Amino acid sequence: MLASLTFSANQSIADLVSPYGGETAPNFVELSVQPDHVRVTLEVDLNDYPIFVIPDDGSGTSLAERTGRNLQIWADEEELTGTTNTIDVRPRISRQTAASALYRPRPRSENVVFVDMEFPFNGKPERVTFIPPLSPDGIPLASLGVVVEHMGVPVTDYRYLSQAETMLPDWDDPWFSKFENPNLTRHHKSPMMSFLAMEPRVVRHEIILRLTDFETWADLDFEGAERLTSDDVARIKSDVSDFFATRNPLTVDGKPMKPETVQVSRIEVGAEGLRVLPDESEANRKTMLLGVVLSYPVATLPKQVDLAWELFADGLDVIPITLSDPAGAVPSQIYASDPVVSWNNHLTTWINPQTSPVVVKVSGVTQVPSLAFGLGFLCLVCAYYSSQRANGQRLILLGLTGAFGAAAIVTYSLNNLSTAPEPDEIATHQIVEGLLTNIGTTMLETRDDNTVAAMEPYVEAINREKVQAEMRRGLSVTLPSGALARVEAISDLNVESFSPGTDRHQHQALANWTARVSGGHWGHLHRQTVSYRGLLDVSRHGDHWMLDDLTIISAKTGG
Repeated sequence: MLASLTFSANQSIADLVSPYGGETAPNFVELSVQPDHVRVTLEVDLNDYPIFVIPDDGSGTSLAERTGRNLQIWADEEELTGTTNTIDVRPRISRQTAASALYRPRPRSENVVFVDMEFPFNGKPERVTFIPPLSPDGIPLASLGVVVEHMGVPVTDYRYLSQAETMLPDWDDPWFSKFENPNLTRHHKSPMMSFLAMEPRVVRHEIILRLTDFETWADLDFEGAERLTSDDVARIKSDVSDFFATRNPLTVDGKPMKPETVQVSRIEVGAEGLRVLPDESEANRKTMLLGVVLSYPVATLPKQVDLAWELFADGLDVIPITLSDPAGAVPSQIYASDPVVSWNNHLTTWINPQTSPVVVKVSGVTQVPSLAFGLGFLCLVCAYYSSQRANGQRLILLGLTGAFGAAAIVTYSLNNLSTAPEPDEIATHQIVEGLLTNIGTTMLETRDDNTVAAMEPYVEAINREKVQAEMRRGLSVTLPSGALARVEAISDLNVESFSPGTDRHQHQALANWTARVSGGHWGHLHRQTVSYRGLLDVSRHGDHWMLDDLTIISAKTGG
C-alpha cells in the first residue's frame, strides 16, 4: 500500500495558507514534549504521501521506516533520531472547533497514513525546534497543521507548521512554555482568567485557575501527592466553592451582592477550547485546572457592575478579564495596583425581554342555518299580511310574526353558540409563534418564583406547574459548564395541525420549529440550533390565547 502511494501520487507545492485553521489541513501532526522524548503522531494525506518519505539511500531501510523522517526535531543543537512505533492506513481524525466553519477544508483523502514516532533526548533542553518538509529554498512542500503540548499542557491551538519553529520549554511550570513565534500560541495564555457576563436575568462571574495557584491561598493538605483521586477532586471542588463564595466582592448598581450559586468544574484547555472533565477520573495535581461560575440573579440588565479582585498568584500581577453584554465582549485587565474593574451599561436600543399576552383576533363568516332562515321568512310573510287584514286576523298574524321571529332568533343563537369561528392558517401560526416566544423568554428566569410570574400572561395558574416541568424536561439546553443556554430566535415554524379539543374554546396544535440557542462560559460562546416537535394545548379567552399544556415530542441538536 505504501509503495503504491509513493509511485502513483503526484507531488505538489503547498499554497499560501493562513496561520489559523490548521485543523482543516490535509496533513496534521501532534507534537508532545515529554521529560525525556518528543512523541510525534503524524497523519499524511494519501495524495501527499511521497512528500513525507525520505529517499532510499541504498541501505535497505524499509519504506515504513523512511516515512515521516523528513520531519526534523532538534533539542538545542542536536538533531534527534526517531523510532517508529506504528504506521498504517486509517480513517482521518475529525477535528472541529468553533472557528472550523470559517476555514473550508482543502481537498483531502478520507483515509490517511498514520505514523506514531518517538524522538528521545537527554537532559532538559532549553530549545526544541520542529522543522517540516521544506524545499531547498525553504518553501513548505505540504500544508501541515500542528498542535503542540508540553507535559500535558497545550502550548498552541490549531496552527500551521510551515517553517522551522522553536519552542522554549519551561520545565518547572509547563504552563509557561511557549514558542519564539508569537503566532504559535493558545487562546488561554494566562494561568488565571476572569470573565464577567451581564445577561438579562443574571450577572455571571467566571474564573479559570490552576489548582497549584489555589493551594497558595488555601491549605488542602495533600503533602507530596502528585495524583489525585475522585474523592480528592470532590473535596477540592467543595473547598473552592466555599472559598470563592466570599471572595472578589461584586456590586450591582451600588448594591453588594452574594452569589446565589457557585459551580466548580474540572476543565481542560485544548486546541478545541475548554472541555469539562468527569470527576471520576484521576487528576494530575500539577496541571489540574478548575472552572468556577458564580451567578448573581438580577431583575434586568443593570446600569453598573463593579468587581473588586482580591486574588493574585505569586508573580502574577495582571489578570485578563473579558466583559460581555448583549452587544458583545470587550477584553480588559485587572492590575494588582488597580484591582477594581467596572462595567457601565451604554446600550441604547436594548429592550428587556418580557412575556406578554398572546392576542390574535379570529374572524369568522356568519352562518345562518336553514331552519332559522325559514322561520325568519315566515316571520316576514306574517308581518306583511298582518298589515293587509282586519283587526281579528291582524292580531293572529302579529302573534305568528312574533312567534316565528323569536324562534328564528333562538335557532340562530343556538347554532352560533355551538360553532365558534376557527382560526385560519395565518392566525394559528401567530398563536403558536407567540406562545413559543413567551416560552423562550420565560426560560431566561433563574428562579422558580420569577418563572411562575413570567408565565402569568399566557398560562393560567392551574396549569403553570406542569407547563414549567415540561419546559425544563424538553426544552432545556445545558452548556458544558452546567449553565442553561438561552433562546436567541425561533425560525422555520410549521404548524402541522390545529384541531379542536373537547371544549369549543380548546384546540391542540402539532408543530415543529427550530430554535437558535446560545450561551457563554469561560470566554467561549456556544451557539447551536435545536429542532423541536411538540404538542401545544391552547384555549381561547376572547381574543387572548392561553397555553394549557405542553408536550415536547422530540428535540434534535444541529450544528
